[in-house]
This record gives sequence, structure tokens and C-alpha cells, in this order.
Amino acid sequence: MTSWYRRILPRTLLGADAESPSNEDDTRPTIALMLGGGGARAAYQVGVLNYIAEAFPDFRFSLLTGVSAGAINTTHLANHVGTFRQAASSLVSNWEELTADRVFDVNSGFAVMRQLFADREPVGRSAAAARQRGVLDPSPLRTFLYEKMAAHDNSLRGINQNVRTGWLKGVAVVTTSYTTGQTVTWVQGGTFDEWERPDRIGREAELSVEHVMASTALPLVFPPVRIGDAWYGDGGVRLMAPLAPAVHMGANRIMVIANRYKPSQEEAERPSVQGHPPLAQVMGVLVNAVFTDALEQDAENLRRINRLVRQRAAHNGQSTPTAGAARPRERVIDLLQIRPSVSLSTFAHEYIDELPTAIRYLVSSTGGHEMRSNDWSSVLLFARGYIDRVLEIGYHDARRQHDRIATFLHEERVEAGGANTA
Repeated sequence: MTSWYRRILPRTLLGADAESPSNEDDTRPTIALMLGGGGARAAYQVGVLNYIAEAFPDFRFSLLTGVSAGAINTTHLANHVGTFRQAASSLVSNWEELTADRVFDVNSGFAVMRQLFADREPVGRSAAAARQRGVLDPSPLRTFLYEKMAAHDNSLRGINQNVRTGWLKGVAVVTTSYTTGQTVTWVQGGTFDEWERPDRIGREAELSVEHVMASTALPLVFPPVRIGDAWYGDGGVRLMAPLAPAVHMGANRIMVIANRYKPSQEEAERPSVQGHPPLAQVMGVLVNAVFTDALEQDAENLRRINRLVRQRAAHNGQSTPTAGAARPRERVIDLLQIRPSVSLSTFAHEYIDELPTAIRYLVSSTGGHEMRSNDWSSVLLFARGYIDRVLEIGYHDARRQHDRIATFLHEERVEAGGANTA
């Protein structure tokens, strides 16, 4: 067993440093929803949630955690004061309104690139673009979130209301500190101990739109966001344990909605492009490393620990520690992963022409047009046709897994080989 495994997993996944929840008599499972990043591909999460809310209208996730584009979706659910069905429907409507010009200033990339090669001092619009310190200016997204979340004073007041009513135990947004290099998770609500490790910390906060903007600030593409006296960026950059926030907050079941298709070995070995890889392919690998790779490893570690906990309990003649009763130091944390049935990148090229000229140029200049599957362009593909298609895929994928989801959400106990298989 490696030193990394010993150092991270027992604390992260076995809850060694967390106290039991304050409500000792609550025997219901505490179910968390974890949503990762992926830019426009995060519409898949919304499609899945739309079906879950339609099929199980009385259900609510009591814990919500999100990073990057997933933070937009989780904070929307946490801030909406209506039913889960209403919150999911509102989220779908928001995504249906999203276009590239409502996410970033479509001309900002041109302005920055021009300034990089200019000999004179920037003036006017170019000066503002140069100061943004990112290829794209996400000011339109900030305006969009303020409007849709009714955050006129920057605060997300619906979260406090939902915590007070009791259906929401807590919500977490993950960022990366450019000052310390640590992963910083901001948590509102819930009974948890602030955690502190050399590479990651958890802090209590009253969440705002700026926390969400920081979590979505993909390095180089979007500028850092200031929170307090420090600057933050996309939470996936150094996120080694994506499931950890949900565990720290008291989850004993975690649903993860991924947006990356898991290819067969034959598909994985099929090259996306012949010859020297273009920049778009390199960027796609980096994007997946930020958004998905750590999650896959953390999920596998969790399944391994679950097996060990069950084996130890069986050896000692004890029942398996799981959902219900007080949270023990070592417990089974059931995991359900929902992922796309098809790659969300293979059809991205069909919608590139819907993007503004500046973004099409950004995609083509990195060699995206040469690739069979382009993860990089799909992240930026805030085009009406693409988002509609991804929403539909998510909805139908969830519908096909109705029985699996129902078992995970409603059974008192999920045994090995059930919902904990992905």
C-alpha cells in the first residue's frame, strides 16, 4: 500500500477526522450529490437530474457538492426554494438559455491575443481585456448567475432558507487557491469539522456567486477570482479526492453524475487523430485530467475500502457499518456513478458552426477540426444544438437506469454489488 494511499484515504473515505452527525436518531441515509466540471458537457448532469426529479418528485439530496461547471448546477439546486422538481426544471430552463455570449465575451480572446503581440500600451477595450488575465472574459456568466440566482447583493439567500427548513444539510463549492496551491472547499450548512491537510482544506462560508465563479475559472482560459484577500481558480486543478467533501459533511451514500464516457479498450486505443497531436488534443487530455481522472481513481479507492470494511465486519461477526444510526469511524459509503452512454465529444464538430467567429477561430487554431473526438472544443461548446442534445442524452440515460437509481435512493441498505458498482 503506497504512502499516498495511507495518508489520504483513511482520513478522506473512512471519516477518521469527522464527528458523528448531531441527529443520532435519524436512521435515513444521508445522500449526497457530487457534480464535477466539464464546461458545456455539464448539461449532461442537468439532463440526468431532470429525469430523477420527474421520476422521484418527493426526493431531495440532503448534501450537494460541486466543482467548476458542477458548482453552478449544485448551487442552483441549493439556492432554489421550491421543490426538487421545480429546481431541476428551472435548471433545465437556464441551460436552454445558455449561449456562448452569455458565458464569455466572445471578442475577449481576440483582444488578448492582439495585445500579446502589440508594441504599444493597451487602450480602451483592449486595456480591459489585457487586465482580465485570461483568454476569455467570463463577465457575461457572472451577470447571468446573478440574475438567475437572484443574487443582487452577491449572497445566495435561498441556501440559508433551505438549511433552516431542514431539507438541505449542506452544500460545498470547491476552488483552488493560487496563493497556497491548496484545494479549498467552501461549505455552507451541515455539521462538519473544518479539515486541514497540506494539499486541501475545508472552510465554512456563506456562499456567493463569486465562490461559484472561482470554481469555474479554468486556468489560462478564465481569470482568477478574488475571495477575501486571496485569488482562486478552478477547483479541479489539484483536487485529489473529489468525494472527500461529501464524506466530511456526513454522507453515507454519494451519487456522482459524470460527463465523460467510459470507452472500451478497443475504443480507447483508437487514435483521435493521425500523426503529431494538435494542441486541441493536448488541451483535451489536460481538461480530462482536471475534471475526471481524479474522480475515477477516488471512486475506485472508495470501492476498495468498502470491501475492506465489509470483510472486517464479517470477520468480527458484526453487521456492516452503513446507512442509518450514528456515523462510525469506518463505514461503508455506497456509491452510484451515472455516466454518458456515448461520448459527448464525438459529435461536437457538428455544432462548431453555431459558435461565434472568435470561438470558432480559437477551436480551429488549436487543431480541433482535425480530430475525430474533441474534448477541448466540447468544453467551450455553449451552442444551442449541442446543449439540447446533451440534455436529452442525460435524460434518457437516467431513464434507462430507473431501477438502479430507485434502489439507490430508497432502499434502507445497499449491499455490495448493488449501487456501489459503476
